[in-house]
Amino acid sequence: MPIPLIIGAAAAAAGLYGAKKGISGALDHQAAKKTNSESEAIVREANQKVETRRESTNQSLEQYGQRKLRAFNGVIADFILTFEQLKNVEIVKSPELEKLTEQDFSQNPLTGLRQDYQALKDAGLGLGAGLSGGAALAFGAYNGTMLLATASTGTAISTLGGVAATNATLAWLGGGSLAAGGYGMAGGMIVLGGIVAGPALAVFGHILGNKGEQALNTALGNLEQAKTLRTESNIIADKLTAIGDVTKLADNTFSTISSHLRNAVHSLKKTIASQGTDFSSFSNEDKEVTYRTVKFAQLIKAMIDTPILDEQGNLVLSTQKRIKEIAVMAADQA
Repeated sequence: MPIPLIIGAAAAAAGLYGAKKGISGALDHQAAKKTNSESEAIVREANQKVETRRESTNQSLEQYGQRKLRAFNGVIADFILTFEQLKNVEIVKSPELEKLTEQDFSQNPLTGLRQDYQALKDAGLGLGAGLSGGAALAFGAYNGTMLLATASTGTAISTLGGVAATNATLAWLGGGSLAAGGYGMAGGMIVLGGIVAGPALAVFGHILGNKGEQALNTALGNLEQAKTLRTESNIIADKLTAIGDVTKLADNTFSTISSHLRNAVHSLKKTIASQGTDFSSFSNEDKEVTYRTVKFAQLIKAMIDTPILDEQGNLVLSTQKRIKEIAVMAADQA
């Protein structure tokens, strides 16, 4: 008679084991669903953080690019037309400019600014013209040499917008994704600072597979990948913030110097109206007016020649220091 008892006991044990596995499987499914929801929340937050910083940085660069163009079509053009009226000017020999020349600035701002302005006109961006979003972005990010001309021939590029379109970082900043390849977030990470994105995320709102244990393992893997994405996204956001901060500093500094140059050109016009165009006959006071105008023109040229990003789309680390030095010089002359 013991055999039926043994069989019954075995069946009962199997039933209990099955019930336990069923309960365990249901709990695993529930845990997997909760874990996937957590992963999705992490990814959404990371994407939103980067997107917000991207939009802000893009706006700052475009604003700076537009400001530089307005200066070329305004105060810079006015300086060129006014200063080139003067005769017998020996600005480069004046001790008044020693501080600037020691800082490696051009000794003849008229020539450099005239070349830049001509290049802009050759590119179809002369008086009355504006910049598209991509062109403004590129004009804000790069210096004059990188955008406007080659050092040897002075040939202007055909379109500033093309520069933005062919640079992965600027394309991502301008559009939020990399159109050529559709990398999206991962592409942005690879572009900005050479960060290598982790494996493609597989975060799902439903449970994968039929087994609760398998679903839970998959969900835990998703969570780890989501956390990796969050870490990389924080780095990207910090890089974007750094670019934006330097751009805003450049924009404010450029605006201040433009105002100083505008006032100085106005004073120079009054000097020419009353004293004529022969610099050698100017009084010391009138020569000082000319010197001061040239100094601000040099500082404007220095700002134009200072890039925010390099050709690979990385922040130029020396730019912030250089802009601050230019700002101090402008304050000394104001």
